Amino acid sequence: MKAVVYSGNNSIQLSEVPEPKIESPSDVIIKINISSICASDIHVREGGLQDTGKIIGHEYAGVIEEVGKEVHYLKRGDRVIGKPFSHCGHCFYCQHGQPEICENLSIFGVLGGTGVQTEYAKIPWAENILKIVPADLSFEDVIFVGDILSTGFTGMLRGHLNYGETVAVFGTGPVGLCAVATAHLFGPNKVIAVDTLDYRLNVASKFGALTINASKEDPVARIKELTSGRGVDLGVEAAGFEATFNSCLKSVRRGGRISIVGMFTKPTYFNISERFLDLFNLSIGLGDCSHMGELINLIEVESLT
Repeated sequence: MKAVVYSGNNSIQLSEVPEPKIESPSDVIIKINISSICASDIHVREGGLQDTGKIIGHEYAGVIEEVGKEVHYLKRGDRVIGKPFSHCGHCFYCQHGQPEICENLSIFGVLGGTGVQTEYAKIPWAENILKIVPADLSFEDVIFVGDILSTGFTGMLRGHLNYGETVAVFGTGPVGLCAVATAHLFGPNKVIAVDTLDYRLNVASKFGALTINASKEDPVARIKELTSGRGVDLGVEAAGFEATFNSCLKSVRRGGRISIVGMFTKPTYFNISERFLDLFNLSIGLGDCSHMGELINLIEVESLT
């Protein structure tokens, strides 16, 4: 079968690879019908975050072809979407509701984990990883649920956005736009989107955000102007750059929160003393995929309106 593999030296290529087989009773084999390209795939290519010859990619949906003998609720022919990583479900972290840091974690297509930009893929611990796609939704409808939509939603969850509050999203790439779109589920007073690219900000505007082009005006000053001089209740950093993080930091009010969902690839300076007296809260980490089912339900409801 054909697959997209990391070939070393900042390059990828389409290669012939062996078809996967059931190796554990909790495995399933799926035929990949759709796979998307994540910004982290670019980091894999540029940063060598995969073994040479290994398949890349972690955003996928498809149809189950074969199931292991311990797989019960999934069956051949089911249309499914999956998490970007596999987790065992029984280690300390999984049992404490933190599968993203599972002791047996493997991210598809990253650091040795076999990826899904291929014709067929083996999904370990499948009943922990896969969700059924409703018959009235296409794979295109749900492809972002497995990673970027869940990650953007995580920015709001971990930032504890409350009804009537203000939130600013810094960076309106795919994750940032998903953060803007899902922010409205929490009933905010204002959603503000910050970027330097107008075409991205135009999409954020369609999602109901006030927009700020940071290449044309000072985003910190503008946000303070929009929030009676205090700053937003929640800042979501979705770009992964030190400059963006610092602007986000300066735009959040005393007693406010920052939720980092952008992928940082370089060390970033954070002067803790500047916020030490502010009762300031900071969260950081991978997207939480435990709400994939609820997000699929919301997409299904939206498709019917």
